[in-house]
Amino acid sequence: MFNSTKICILDGYLDEPSCLGVPPYISPHVRYTYGALLAAGLSKEQLDYFTIDQLRGNREELLSKLRSAEIVVIVAGTTVPGKYLGGSPITLTEIEEIGGCLEEPVVFLSGPIINCNLQVKSIDKLAEEVPGLAVYKELTGEDPTVELEINEVVDSWARLGAELTVEHPNYPYLMCELETYRGCLREKHCSFCSEALKKATYQRSIEGIVKEVERLAELGNHYFRLGSQTDLLLYQALEEKDNLVPNFEAIKKLYTGIRKVVPDLKTLHMDNINPSTIADNPERSAKALKEIAKHNTAGDIAAFGLESADPQVLAANNIGTSPEKTFEAIKIMNQVSAYRQAGVPKLLPGLNFLHGLKGERPETLEYNFEFLQKVLTAGLMLRRINIRQVNPIQEYQAEYSYDKHQFKEYKQRINEEINQPMLKRVFPQGTILKEVIVEQIKGKLSYARQLGTYPILVGIPGQHDLGESLEVKVVDHGYRSLTALPWPFDINQASVAELKTLPGIGKSRAMRIFMAKKIENFAQLSQLLDHSYDIEQLEDLITFKEEEY
Repeated sequence: MFNSTKICILDGYLDEPSCLGVPPYISPHVRYTYGALLAAGLSKEQLDYFTIDQLRGNREELLSKLRSAEIVVIVAGTTVPGKYLGGSPITLTEIEEIGGCLEEPVVFLSGPIINCNLQVKSIDKLAEEVPGLAVYKELTGEDPTVELEINEVVDSWARLGAELTVEHPNYPYLMCELETYRGCLREKHCSFCSEALKKATYQRSIEGIVKEVERLAELGNHYFRLGSQTDLLLYQALEEKDNLVPNFEAIKKLYTGIRKVVPDLKTLHMDNINPSTIADNPERSAKALKEIAKHNTAGDIAAFGLESADPQVLAANNIGTSPEKTFEAIKIMNQVSAYRQAGVPKLLPGLNFLHGLKGERPETLEYNFEFLQKVLTAGLMLRRINIRQVNPIQEYQAEYSYDKHQFKEYKQRINEEINQPMLKRVFPQGTILKEVIVEQIKGKLSYARQLGTYPILVGIPGQHDLGESLEVKVVDHGYRSLTALPWPFDINQASVAELKTLPGIGKSRAMRIFMAKKIENFAQLSQLLDHSYDIEQLEDLITFKEEEY
């Protein structure tokens, strides 16, 4: 039908409350778009796909591809604040510049960016529909949702669009974000959140998600995240007495279905849960969380959007939880799913705080700190404490009642008194982390992360290759990151930089070890070091000979 049509998809990355799409994640939005184009009758040879980072690194060649296309689709939008290691989202300036360079192609702008009251002069069309639908209509003149439900169309495009993953520069180390449903199920939404702006909402079928995962796995993908929803426990929720409650059978079928088609998957994680769902339905939720922890992979996180522990802020912004309910949800999740597998907790809560909300006051910072202190004192675990500032969405603007210095002191206090002790609790010294992938090198330090949901940043002494996959053992804790050494760690093969990282070793002791010709056992190492050093703290962190590994 379209033998000569050429279409380019530019992945500008996205990050919204219910979905991640910045590398190493790939969003469902770009996959749906690719699937829609295949469904419209185009062949893979007629479709080009590349990321904004690839365009930055090879500008002239890829701009030429965009210029020669008949249609260009730019998928983008970061509606929540974030810091990124694996890629850098497209900016509005870049969108304007790229659009201005394209005289012939029809240019669509798609993704959550369309919810930001944009006026982009260089863009022909804002695709304010299900990802891929506007372009499908442009090509075929048809609307498939006339005959089918939107979720049926999405299920079909999701399976077809799985083909796109092999074109991504991170493949096969790629986290495939999976959408369970679109939009927020609350009748009244948080005032600052972009989820309420979505016009098309739907619940995907279990069969559709499982078939999508099966196809992704056939193509060599092994890392999955059920991240694209506002509350996983309300996937296909049941209605009781005008309230939505967890549907255990749906969650069980979804997880067992995924595990059946990809028994050798390497990551199966999730994202959002509303803590009120757990607190209001403790028995149902505990049962569902146990089932999730049975089938997921270790290191999973359920992000809790408390946003503020100040009741005045919660009320002013219609936030759907409370400190009391959130604390109860943290307790329940710790009780049923915090057990360890290979040394790492199976499923823990994460906690989001958002600043610049309406109703904030100087006391808000203290409310938040006291809540975190309560969690720590109770002996509970949080895998991630995320402190963000409001992204303006449409009419919503940030309001602050404290200055930058006060906010900096507040974050430092949380780092020192909460974050570091909590990291030591979650990842004790000696914890082994497998498949940690190097994403950045700065000086003599390599920064790496596992493929998972909000993975912990790991600093590894030495310059390792970008993309290298390592097994490491934790030796020290920062505020929001870990220091680890490759495992097994042969002390006789180690560099001075690596040796300095060992607990209490420091520069002079590291040089002493490095200069020694051969250290064969702990007794010899103890003689080499001074008597004030406790040699026992190294027993689980180092090896001497290959046969002892």
